[in-house]
Amino acid sequence: MSSLTSSHLLSVYGFSESEVFIGGAEGTILKYDGKEWNKMETGGRWTVKDMWGTGPDNLFAVCTDGKILHYNGQEWKPEDTENFPPMSGICGISGNEIYVGTRLGKIARFDGSEWKYMKTNTEVDIARLWGSPESGMYAVGFDGLILKQEGDTWRRLTINSNAELYGIYGFGPDNIYIVGSDGMIYRFNGNEVTEMPTRTGNFFLDVWGPSEEFVFAVGDEGMIMYLDGDQWTQIESNTEEYLTGIWGTSEENMYAVGDNGIILHWDGEDWKEIE
Repeated sequence: MSSLTSSHLLSVYGFSESEVFIGGAEGTILKYDGKEWNKMETGGRWTVKDMWGTGPDNLFAVCTDGKILHYNGQEWKPEDTENFPPMSGICGISGNEIYVGTRLGKIARFDGSEWKYMKTNTEVDIARLWGSPESGMYAVGFDGLILKQEGDTWRRLTINSNAELYGIYGFGPDNIYIVGSDGMIYRFNGNEVTEMPTRTGNFFLDVWGPSEEFVFAVGDEGMIMYLDGDQWTQIESNTEEYLTGIWGTSEENMYAVGDNGIILHWDGEDWKEIE
């Protein structure tokens, strides 16, 4: 357990080695300035599920109580929106094109001035989103849900699985990774979704990497795997806490966060707990 907090940590996002943010339960948001971690005042007991932004003065966080928080570099404030269903994912292409995903299959888009619902043709809970200008936007969720944005609507990609999908990250339109329940990891090459062997039944909760050659997936009971060629290999995490989020700046500087305030740091050789 970290001395910073005992709350469950659910997301990590940043912009540089001295601008790292971690979100979690009970209104917890932590910030690292390159020297030390500090708690931030959020104005409520929100459960911060995911974060995304264009810079340290324009960061958004989505919460399970249906609120969207915005950080302007000075303070966190709730966005002036209707109360969305419990929210779980956020990702953007730019400051004027940001997407949030919620329960009941709802996705809303921010155009720089307001949030509007989009047509998804599903009521399946959405867990995470990822996209880029080159690849467009994708969303994943329960019951094997993978959605691809097509203009103002979303199209479901077909996979032979009803797994709960919790994380998605990619490196372009032909190299996207999706992780979920029962040891499931999928790779999308732009045309088809292929299951990758992992030799585990544990749940994967997030996936991220600084490059296509250096991809990590995290999940249950301190599980961390990295992609070695086409094979996923488990490495020592030095914890049995459930890990829910991963992000970093390089192959020698990554963070993984999880239950009971656990924060792990990767220095290029080992994962070690931040005390």
